[in-house]
Amino acid sequence: MALGERLRQLRELANLSQNELAKRANVPRPIISMVESSKQKSMSLENARRIARVLGVTLDLLAGTGEGEDANSA
Repeated sequence: MALGERLRQLRELANLSQNELAKRANVPRPIISMVESSKQKSMSLENARRIARVLGVTLDLLAGTGEGEDANSA
């Protein structure tokens, strides 16, 4: 699963809009939107850390590099 798909799935599981996630993570909303729509394939490590913290997941889960990549296991 691509980063954008994972991000959208995790955000929706957390019942957050893109705007709310952006505010809580202190990340510009266009970054979240572009990643989710695959217009941007990656993001800075700092932004990924902030988003993962708000979503309550590890960077490995967000990036899809660890065990249990399925967002339903988050």
